[in-house]
Amino acid sequence: REEGCHSRAPQPRQRSAATTHPSSDMSRARHSSRDIEFDLPGALDDMAGLASKAAIGHGTRDVEVFGNGRQGRPAERQSCDVQPPPAASKKDTVVIISTNNPGRLMLFAALNPKLGEVIDWKTPADYGGFGGDEFAKVSPQKLCPVALTAGGLRLFESDVILSYVADKYAPLLENDCRGPTVEARALSALLVRVHDMYISGTNCSQPQFFSNQAVFYKAAMPGPERAARLKDLLKQLDLVESLLRPAGPYCVGDAISFADVVLYPTVAMMQDQAAASLVGSITEGRPKLAAWLAHCNADPRFRGVADKIKAFVDTFLGKAVAGITAKGCG
Repeated sequence: REEGCHSRAPQPRQRSAATTHPSSDMSRARHSSRDIEFDLPGALDDMAGLASKAAIGHGTRDVEVFGNGRQGRPAERQSCDVQPPPAASKKDTVVIISTNNPGRLMLFAALNPKLGEVIDWKTPADYGGFGGDEFAKVSPQKLCPVALTAGGLRLFESDVILSYVADKYAPLLENDCRGPTVEARALSALLVRVHDMYISGTNCSQPQFFSNQAVFYKAAMPGPERAARLKDLLKQLDLVESLLRPAGPYCVGDAISFADVVLYPTVAMMQDQAAASLVGSITEGRPKLAAWLAHCNADPRFRGVADKIKAFVDTFLGKAVAGITAKGCG
């Protein structure tokens, strides 16, 4: 699994149905370690401004996000209720915020601007807030991204939604990201699998289970687990380095593939936090990864997505990142 925030979401704070200006929202956002554990409905609602029209350049628009659980929260009885989806609309709807796993959808849209004409991009705030009953009707896991198709399907998991969008709207795409050869497509799929299973994946929807990438921002992670996951994260990054094509400039050669679309938001997020993070620089000692990241960063379509994810992490995870780095794995 890749997304998080899987515990039963608490009721959100009462908010106006209209999306407010991001500056006023963020001034009210809470920044305690409890809130930063990414099961923070109020803060996620406040981020609607950073993840709305400007986040991909059109429409309003992801969570997990970055892991799951709620720090210090006792175990709760999990709900098995799945709410019926809203009535189908004439356009596909994709609900996201600016975080690394949904970042693949943001990047794919940036590479294919015509998607803005056929998809309605929204945020949880458009459905009453991340923890609200209305959003539960949209997302059965109460997380993002989620898609409501014009045909009445309710899709979740970033890679499933990406595959659906790329398939349905193939005639509109400037960059289909599928890879030019069978070998390129196989290598791209392998890199995506490594990322989703071993770097960003949690693979459990219960509280207090974490992904490897969560080592630098999840304060609730026990020290021994953090040390083990940090070791494995670095191992997986070495594996990615070994799989990248030497000539580049993209992951599998001279064309953008799904591997680039999936890896970039996460790698850029980690490297943007290198100075403050327990993980440090992930490109040091990995020359192919460093060259690939530099090439992608030079493209405004890529860097624009990374900047929005960085804004989210800086705003809501900055204190957690600093605290974990100071404490280490003890």
